Amino acid sequence: MKYAIGDIETTGSNAMHDRITEIAVYLHDGNRIIDEFTSLINPECPIPPFISRLTGISNEMAEDAPRFFEVAKTSVQ
Repeated sequence: MKYAIGDIETTGSNAMHDRITEIAVYLHDGNRIIDEFTSLINPECPIPPFISRLTGISNEMAEDAPRFFEVAKTSVQ
């Protein structure tokens, strides 16, 4: 059985206002990881200093990253 494990980092905890800064998806077959996708995401807003310290993701790291809609089309096979 295949299943996906996902993780996201965001600019905060408010789903109405905060944005994604990193996404990771791992496809697992029950024994091992068989595919993966990870990407920083440009949140198109400043990343608060507290969040940068918590996640290790800075504004400088995210500024040249793709925006979410650009990676949302990408799929793990």
